[in-house]
Order: sequence, then structure tokens, then C-alpha cells
Amino acid sequence: MQLHRMLQLLGAVVLVATMALVGRMATTEWQAVSSASESLRLLEPLRAGLVAMEMVSRERGPTNAALGDAMPMTQERSDALQQARLRTDRALVALRDAVAGAAGSPGMPAGLPSRVEAARVALAQARTVVDQTLTLLGARRSAERIRSAVYAMVSVVPLLAPINTALAGGAQHAYPTLGDEVQGALLAADLREYAGLLGSHFTAAIVKREPFSAAERRAIDETRGRIAQLRFLIELRVRGDAMPSSVIRAWEMVDARYFGAAQALLQSVLREGDADGRYGLTAADFAARYVPDMNPVLELRDALLLQARESAMREHDRAVRVLLWALLGAAVLLAALGSALFVLQRRVLRPLVRATGALHALAGEERSAQAPPQPVARQDEVTAVLGAVRLLQQQTHRRHELERERDQLIEQLREQSATDYLTGLRNRRSFIAAAHDRLLQAQRYGFDVAMVLLDIDWFKQLNDSHGHAAGDRALQAVAQVLRTELRETDLAARFGGEEFVVMLTHCNPQAALQFALRLREAIREIEVMGAEGHYIRVTASLGVSDSRTVGLALEALLAAADTAMYSAKNAGRDQVVQSHLASAE
Repeated sequence: MQLHRMLQLLGAVVLVATMALVGRMATTEWQAVSSASESLRLLEPLRAGLVAMEMVSRERGPTNAALGDAMPMTQERSDALQQARLRTDRALVALRDAVAGAAGSPGMPAGLPSRVEAARVALAQARTVVDQTLTLLGARRSAERIRSAVYAMVSVVPLLAPINTALAGGAQHAYPTLGDEVQGALLAADLREYAGLLGSHFTAAIVKREPFSAAERRAIDETRGRIAQLRFLIELRVRGDAMPSSVIRAWEMVDARYFGAAQALLQSVLREGDADGRYGLTAADFAARYVPDMNPVLELRDALLLQARESAMREHDRAVRVLLWALLGAAVLLAALGSALFVLQRRVLRPLVRATGALHALAGEERSAQAPPQPVARQDEVTAVLGAVRLLQQQTHRRHELERERDQLIEQLREQSATDYLTGLRNRRSFIAAAHDRLLQAQRYGFDVAMVLLDIDWFKQLNDSHGHAAGDRALQAVAQVLRTELRETDLAARFGGEEFVVMLTHCNPQAALQFALRLREAIREIEVMGAEGHYIRVTASLGVSDSRTVGLALEALLAAADTAMYSAKNAGRDQVVQSHLASAE
């Protein structure tokens, strides 16, 4: 091929490659612009969902106050209740419209409008229960009727939570960098809801001037535990270096007011409710003092949503700027490339053609031909260079392949070294390492930890009578029960043979015992196929220890749980024994 043809072809290849590179860059930035725009579009429905959940929760305040009034209800109380209901209705209508507008967005599940409608129907039914209770006089408005009305309203918010989760997932799907802000806003909304729920637990007892029932006290403790978890999770997100000062200040206000002043009020009411039930205030008085201290939680939620919106706006603006610069750069580059090819054609290729023609003319001994210019010796090294580059690329690609295979093998070996091959749970070594880390966190943040050690009853007889395959199926079934029952923050492992261990975080002794009892009942439901097609039921003996009793040393927790487990076996198996109790549960 003639050199000038080769250079023309090279110019065309460079032009196509440049266009492809610029096109790729422009496509990437356009996708970034679209993703940021989509996340901004979905943040508005998410805000509408959180506001709707807030309004439903806020409506419980005047509702609870009205339930504490004698008949007839005062006009002021009636007006407050009607205004709260009107705000809630407007918020749900706004959410319905926002969800309808977000339909069809990537990552958004179908059926969200129907879920909003279901929440509206449930709210109407709950209000009917409240209104029926408000018509009752004197002793007919019993504590049980009041609780039914209160918890009918409480049951509405969980219907809205999946909607907000889906909207948050859609926003994160469009722009994953918003994870901390969006999840923080969801957690703040959950904190506001659980704070309101905690206040609702007090309503019936305050209205009737009665001590807390056992069910109310248990519900209060569970709600306070969930609030403590949410506090920990929110603090992890808002204390990061990436969070602006406005979010940190909002969290400090939550810490000072809700976890300060409001908790002092709750402790006072708890003491009276655990004693004689003489609270010294009405349900309306309690709401008037408690509800304002929950408002900083909503300010934190709004600050996180604002930060998410600003982050998406910054990404949107950045992507637009980069896209414009890319297009401008492409135009400049194409102009420069065209100019270079034009100059190369006129100042290199054309003189070379004329020189070639002159040489041919001299070779033909044409006397009229002009003398050719002084020839310049040239050596074409392009082919050698390209060959060397191609070889280098092949070697580099091969090295990368080997490195990738090595990394995959290392990851597989790491996973296999930390996992029990039969059950898929952690093995003993992995559990101990993870448990030490959780205990360090417990020491730092001051939360309770519990340990549950369980051993499958009569496991050796099961293996001997029905074969090791049946024993393996029993181990796998117990492991599946553990995976089903555990929370994300808990740890579970096969500790050896037929023994399993569970570490429960943010778990007081009573909750640990209840978990162990549920676990025992779940294991009782297991049936594994034995010899000759017969099914065998599986039971287990469980021992429970906790950090309040034995401290935060892993060895002490395991030893106490092990002792309790053997006490359960000695008590006849299929038992749960807590380390500080003398008898099996």
C-alpha cells in the first residue's frame, strides 16, 4: 500500500476512534445527568411519603388527648382532632399523586398506588374505632377500649413504611451515592414513629390512672430497645466526615431534646406507672410536653433529605458541565484533527507524490523531467513498534487474567476458611473473631449482649439409627431456622459437632430468653427424613447467658451459656435454661 493511502487510512481510523471515545464519554455523562435527574424526581415522592407517615403519627397526639377527655369532648379538642385529620388526608392525597407520578421509574415496584389506598382505608377504619370509643361514657370507656383505639391508629403507619422504602430504593438505584442521606432520613422517620408509638403505649394507663399492665410494660421496653437501635444507626451515619454541619447540628438537637428532656419525662411517667399509677397529668398534658421534643427528629429528617437533594443537584450540575466540556472538546479535537490531516496532505503527501513522479521520470530517462529533490533515507519502524505494542498488550492481558484468577481463588479460600461447609453458617474461628469485634462495640456504645448455645438432643443416636445423611439434614435444618430467626446485627455459627452458638446484640436478658424459647419452638417443628422414609422430629437444649450477668468477656459468656445448656440437658433436654436462673423454662 502506498504511504499516502496508509496515512489517509490512519487518519480515518484516528477520527473514528476519537468519535467513539468522545461518544463514550458523552454517553457516560448523559447517563449521570439522567440518573441525577431521576434521583431528584424520586426524592419528592419520598419526602411526600415521609410527611404522610409523619402526619398519621401526629394525628395520634390529638386522638390520644381526646380519648383522655370526659364526655362531651371540648370544642377545642374536637377542632384540634379535625385539623389533624385534615392534615393527614391532604398528606395522603399528596403521596398518592406523587407515587402515581413516579410509576414506571427504574427500580420502582408496581402497586404503590394501591398500597397508598390501602393505608387510607385502614386509617378510615381506625378513625371509626376511635370515634366509637369517644362516644362511650364513664366506665364504659375501659382501658381495653382505649388501647384498641390507640393501636388501631398505630397500625396504619406500617402500611406506609414499604412505600417509603420502595421510593428510597428507587432514588438510590438512580444515584447510589445518596445511600447515607436517604437511609438516614428513613431511620429518622422511623425514630419519629417509634417515639410516637412509645407515647401511645402510655395513653390507656394515664387515662384510666392505672399502673402499666404486663403487656404494656413489655411493649414499652421493646419500643425503647428499637429506639436505642435507631439512635445507634443514625449516629453512625450523621457523624461521618461527609455530613454537613447542618445535619450534625440537627442531630445534636435531637440528642439534647428527645434523648434528653423527653427521656426525663418518660422516666418520670414510667416510675409512676410501675408504682401506683398516680401520674399527676392527663393524656393531653403528657402529649403537650412530650410531642414538641420529638420535632427535632423531623428537622433531622428534613436536613438529611435536603443534603440528599443538594448532593443530587451537585452531581447533576457536574455531569452537565462535563458533558458540555466533552462536546466542546470533541468539536475542538475534530477541528484540530481535520487541520492536521489537511496540513499533512499538502505539506507531506503531495510533495512526496511529486518526488515519486520525478524519480519515475528520471528512471525513464525523460530529459524534460525536472531533477528530483535530494532523497532522504527513511526506515519504516511503525510495523515493528506496533508489533511490540501488540505483544506487550497480549502479555499485559495475560498477566491481568492471572491476577484476576489469583484474586478469585484467594477470595474463595477466604470464604471457605470462615464458613462451615455443611450448614453455610460461620465456623468457630470466624465466629470468635466476629464476636470479639461485637463485644468491643458493646463496650464502646454500652449496649447489652446475650449468648445462646444450643445442642441437638440425641444427635449421636440419630446418626447411629438413621445414618449420617439424616444427621446432616438435621444440622442443615437447624441452621436454616437460625438464619430465619436472627436479625441482621446478630451472629450465628456452628460451634462444633451438633452445637450451635448465637450472639444477640442490643438484647436484654428477658429478650434473650424469649428468643431462645422461640428458637426451641421453631426447632421442635423440624422433621428430617430418616431410615426407611420415616420422619424424625428434632429437639434441642439451649443455654442462655447475658452481659448483665457475666460481663462482656467472650469466654465468660460462652462458659455461662455452656453451663446453662448442660443444665437444660440434665433437666430432661428440649429445655431452655438461663445462666442466672435455677430452673429450666
